[in-house]
Amino acid sequence: MERKVTSAYYSYQIASERQRVLKTLDSLYANFASMASRRFELGETNYLEKITAASKQKQVNLNYFASQQEVASAYASLVSVVQPKDTLVVKKDNLLKVPLKVFELNSTPELGYYQNRLSLVQARRRFEKQQLLPDISLNYFQGTNSGLNNSLHGYQLGLKIPILFGGQSAQIKAAGIAEDIVSEELNEYQIQLNAKLNALTIQLNQLSKALMYFEEEGSALADEILKTANGSFRNGEIDFYQYIQSLESAYEVKLEYLDKLSEYNKSVISINYLTL
Repeated sequence: MERKVTSAYYSYQIASERQRVLKTLDSLYANFASMASRRFELGETNYLEKITAASKQKQVNLNYFASQQEVASAYASLVSVVQPKDTLVVKKDNLLKVPLKVFELNSTPELGYYQNRLSLVQARRRFEKQQLLPDISLNYFQGTNSGLNNSLHGYQLGLKIPILFGGQSAQIKAAGIAEDIVSEELNEYQIQLNAKLNALTIQLNQLSKALMYFEEEGSALADEILKTANGSFRNGEIDFYQYIQSLESAYEVKLEYLDKLSEYNKSVISINYLTL
């Protein structure tokens, strides 16, 4: 349950951030398309620039609309998992990364299941072996005898020795086979779980490096590109196509970061709640 809530919550947060980025881009393209149309009316540009700007704006608007649907879908998934009594209000969180927990390979529920099974069959085997041992009993008794007009008391020692060993030996052998099978299943599970953890760790390290670039350099460069491109285009220092390329380059960085962040969160969740 906790895994589902975590996954749904962070998916919603990233979808909301993607919508915010695309909303900004949509506004930029809308202004740009309006500007291109006005410049065409004044004879300052050609028809190709006007329709290209309109086409780009429409494309971005469709992406923005799709992001709205993505947010609605993510919110519905979160509500279905949380099942609140009233309307669910999700607080905006600037921390979009899922925290990586300290993971212990021997703490997974599935591993506990196999270990408990092994303990059970081992106890069963010990029990079957004990059936071959003599059974010694000691009882205390007390009573009366009317003839002697006195009370009686004493101890009774009993010794039960198994005579037929064939059937019990078969039970012990069957218990031993069951123990070997469960032990092998436990060992195989540990191997597969460790292999999956190693693969996820490698993937997480690669994604961490990619995110580090975006966070330390990529985001700042994208913002600088946007700032410079907007000023240069307004001042006539760059043409329409250079401006378009600058916008696309800057926002591709921002959207790619969110894609990588989504992959990173999935890897972290897979490790935090590791299972086969």
